[in-house]
Amino acid sequence: MRKESLVNTERYHVYNRGANKIDIFLDDEDRRKFLWNILHYQCDADSKPIVGVSVYALMTNHFHLAIQQLEQDGVSLYMKRVCLSYAMYFNKKYDRSGCLFAGRFKARRIHNDAYFLHLTRYIHRNPIDIVGTAGLEGYQWSSYRAYIGLDKSFVITDQLAIEMFSHPSSGYKQFMRAWNPVEDLLIQEMMIDNRG
Repeated sequence: MRKESLVNTERYHVYNRGANKIDIFLDDEDRRKFLWNILHYQCDADSKPIVGVSVYALMTNHFHLAIQQLEQDGVSLYMKRVCLSYAMYFNKKYDRSGCLFAGRFKARRIHNDAYFLHLTRYIHRNPIDIVGTAGLEGYQWSSYRAYIGLDKSFVITDQLAIEMFSHPSSGYKQFMRAWNPVEDLLIQEMMIDNRG
């Protein structure tokens, strides 16, 4: 049972990794499938939104999302559908069985707009180990390109962070450049486990 109940209209940092730290995205088809799930399951069977997605990043063995709960139990239902559908796809594709993810997803409430904005930067900086700082603009498996105006994203349905800047693309780029390593430490302290 989750210790913290998830509340409507609140935003959450949601993340998980592969069981035993295994890779959960082995190729671009896998990443496209996970992004499709992120988009597809935002609404219930009646096309009513249950969550809004603010930011995402897919890594090799884990993912990060910031999402807003719009309906009771929306985050839990959403993540169950996203992850179960993906695990079934992955296990069938790679002829494997068993758990793909390291238990239930982790969720931490985003307490204020300042923390939320810094969290977007933390999530968007996650791929640096893969592509380096200069490569973030080319990394297509996060919402960063949408934040700086290089792509349109159908996955991003909660525009709050983008709307915080009067000139979103240039303002967000400047915000990314103003990163301070202490922020990452503070965000990691907020996470349930600081391994993601």
